Amino acid sequence: MTVKGWSVVFEGDRIQADLIAAVLQADGLRVEVFGDHAYGVGINLTPARVLVPDDQAETARELIRQAEQQAPSEPDV
Repeated sequence: MTVKGWSVVFEGDRIQADLIAAVLQADGLRVEVFGDHAYGVGINLTPARVLVPDDQAETARELIRQAEQQAPSEPDV
C-alpha cells in the first residue's frame, strides 16, 4: 500500500509500530499507523505500517536507527 506524499518507515508487529509512532510523534514528526486494531488479551502482533510525510522520512528513519542501536541487548541466561 502506498499513499501519495507519505513514506513507509516501518513495517512489522502492531505493538512495535505503535511504539515507534509514539517516539516519532514525541520528536515532532507527523505519523500515521496503518494496520489492524484487533488487540488481544496480552499483546498485539498483527502486522502494521508506520507512515510519515515524504519530507520527514529520512529524519524518521534516522530516529528509528538510533533507537535500534540504543536498544538493550538480550540478557544472557
